[in-house]
Formats: sequence, structure tokens, C-alpha cells
Amino acid sequence: MWVKLRDRSYPVYLGQGLISSIGMLCRRHRIPDRVVILADRNSARVALDPVLRSLRKSGFEPVPVVIPPGEGQKSFRRAELVHAAMLKQGVSRHSALLALGGGVVGDVGGFVASTYRRGIPFVQCPTTLLSQIDSSVGGKNGVNHLNGKNAVGSFHQPRFVCTDVRILQTLPVREIRSGLGELIKYPFVGDPKLLGFLEDRLDQIMRLERKEILHVAERCLRIKTRVVGKDERETLRRGRAVLNIGHTIGHAIETLSRYRLRHGEAVFLGLIAECGISVNRGWLAGHYRDRVIGVYRRLGCRFNPGTITPPMVIRHLFSAGAPRFVIPRGFGRVAVVKDVTKSEVRDGLRVLEGL
Repeated sequence: MWVKLRDRSYPVYLGQGLISSIGMLCRRHRIPDRVVILADRNSARVALDPVLRSLRKSGFEPVPVVIPPGEGQKSFRRAELVHAAMLKQGVSRHSALLALGGGVVGDVGGFVASTYRRGIPFVQCPTTLLSQIDSSVGGKNGVNHLNGKNAVGSFHQPRFVCTDVRILQTLPVREIRSGLGELIKYPFVGDPKLLGFLEDRLDQIMRLERKEILHVAERCLRIKTRVVGKDERETLRRGRAVLNIGHTIGHAIETLSRYRLRHGEAVFLGLIAECGISVNRGWLAGHYRDRVIGVYRRLGCRFNPGTITPPMVIRHLFSAGAPRFVIPRGFGRVAVVKDVTKSEVRDGLRVLEGL
């Protein structure tokens, strides 16, 4: 699949066992000989050695940089430490960076690549379901700030994306659930039949059976590559912004949980709440919301709000004025609005009670 951006177009490779061919792919795409491999401890444990072997076999000089895992690493401080490690290793502007990990590694890696020596080429090699079906594609990179998630970042497109679904076999069940929390948005933004497929094959998908996992990954990636190709920098009102469905409330819940919740888990909750807002407006038939809740429950997800209360979510959302919402109106239909009221958010959050 291709992200079509004129002279910056790039392919997204999807398959099994692609990690062993990463060196060959880097040669095909004229990646510089010196390659920094940014990984966290989790992705390094399962994928760093085969990547190193493949790169060395193809004549590259890999420079591993391994960081701790977790959303807390998505910070200015971590980016600075990665910059420092690269400077210490004598990495020049004629080098590249390969992000080997989930969404955090991909975001930090892309941000570092876009700023090191004013920008070096980079490659995305996602290792979680969420990053494979969504975040590795599109060139959005960044770090969190005390005042907001993804508050500082850049658009810096990779030379290519290498998605090896075999790596998913190494993930805990919770990471698969988190990935499905991001996947659940795609029936609303461009693939109306995907939810039915997910409902029918949920057990096989959770078991990561080859045919089903490749099928859903391809369907998500075809939408993401098409949307990014039409609106790279999210400048169109109904362009790339539609991919943020569920994210307005989801990001608030994720931040208030102090990242105790995974990104996909929080987005799943945000989508359910925003479906509730749409149902209350008369825009969305209730059975759409109920089907999304049904998948949430079948996955065995449970939401324990802890100290997160509706007033806290509302304060967070409206602290800088009226936020933008992407509200579902049916499969393949969304509305991008800024007129959602605090009382509507409160009513939408009530849907989460009892989950």
C-alpha cells in the first residue's frame, strides 16, 4: 500500500516475517549506511536481534539505542537523551533512524529524526497492533507536555513502513485489546462493514490467526494511507481530522489516568462516550453504540474510573475553550464540530458507567 505524497510518497509493507528482510528493504529505499535503531526494552527483547542481523547482512552499520517502555518516555527529556546518545556515537546528518516499537517509540523516533541535524531519514517498524494498523503511518511525530498530550511535534514522513504481524505473537493480551480500541473507529471513518467482520471473527482476531489479522490490518491501513495522502497535515475540516474520532474524550481520560490506561483503551472509551453524545443528539441510532459496547464487553475490558470523575474530564476538555469533536453519525459518516456542550459531555460519560 502507498501513501501518495508526490515526491515523498512511500510504501507500507504488510506481511509475516518481514523483519528478516528489513536490511534488504532499507537498501531498496536507499537508506544511509549508518542506522540508529531506537527501541524500548520490550521491543528490543523480541525484535532487536533479527533487525541487527538483517541490517548487518545487507552492509549497514546499526547503532542500537534502547529506552525504557511506557508513555512517560514520550517527553522532551527522553528526546534530548536520544539526541545525546546519537551525538556521543558520532551519528552524522548522513545517517538514518529506524523506530522499532509501538506508538511511543514511533512518535519519539519520528520527532528525533525530524530534529536531529535538522532532519534525517527514518523508517517505521511497528511492533504493536495499534502502531501497525494506525500510528506508524502518516508522519505525525511528537512528545507530550505537562499541558497536553502530543502538544509538541512535527510532520516527518518515513521512507517506508515495515509491518510484520508475526511480532504480535509476543504481545500480552492487553496490548491486543488496546489495538482493537483504535481499530474500532474505522467502521465510522471509512469501512462500514468492518465492525460486522470484527463481531464475527473476534475470537480468531484475539488469537492473532494469520488470515484474520492480516485482513483487518490491511483494511485499516488502506483507509489510513488514503486519508493521509489527501490531507497530510490535517488542514482540511473533513480530511485527516476524521481519524480523531473518539480521541477528544479518549485523550482526556488517558491523561487523567496518568497513562494507567493504554492509548487504545482510552480511545475505545472515548468513542463509546462520543457515540452517546451522538445518540442523544438524534444523529446516531442507538444500536450502533450498543454494538460498539458489545465488542468492548466481549473483549473482557473493564473500566474502573478510580479518581477520574466527569467533572474532571469536563474541566480538562474545556480548559482552553471549546474543543473540537469528531462525532459518529453512522458507519462511514462523522461530523467535525466545536459546539458540544459540557452537559452533553456529562451525558455521554454516563454511558461509561457500568462498563
